[in-house]
Amino acid sequence: MNRVLSLHLGTGPGLPKAQVEELILVAGFGAQGDRHAGKDPDRAVLVAGLPAYEKAQKAGIELPFGALGENLLLDLDPHALPPGARLRVGEALLQLSHVCTVCKSLSQFDLRLPKLLYGGRGVYARVLQGGAVRVGDPVLVLAPAG
Repeated sequence: MNRVLSLHLGTGPGLPKAQVEELILVAGFGAQGDRHAGKDPDRAVLVAGLPAYEKAQKAGIELPFGALGENLLLDLDPHALPPGARLRVGEALLQLSHVCTVCKSLSQFDLRLPKLLYGGRGVYARVLQGGAVRVGDPVLVLAPAG
């Protein structure tokens, strides 16, 4: 079973986002307390997978969790899931919406990082059903709606 490895809130500027033990996700809004919450419901939270960190590590780039700007770090690759896939994570239900673009802010860690993780940094998700998400919670992958 897939699990939540790490949770993060961006309460201030810059990366990495601070690590937290619990996120409160709000439908149509995002992660309570995150600087990006409430701006775009289709980009409410950023879901990253352990493979992105492993790819950086193989290139000799050590990153702290939260460095990719993710809210949720999972032990699966969200890029391997079909568009519109839904994830039951803790009490929340998410739907994957858009692949996250790699921004220049990742260059602060290593100049190779934006190119290395192009198309593989993470996937934005909308929050369909809110609730608490905690480190260690199971992640259930559901088929796209319809």
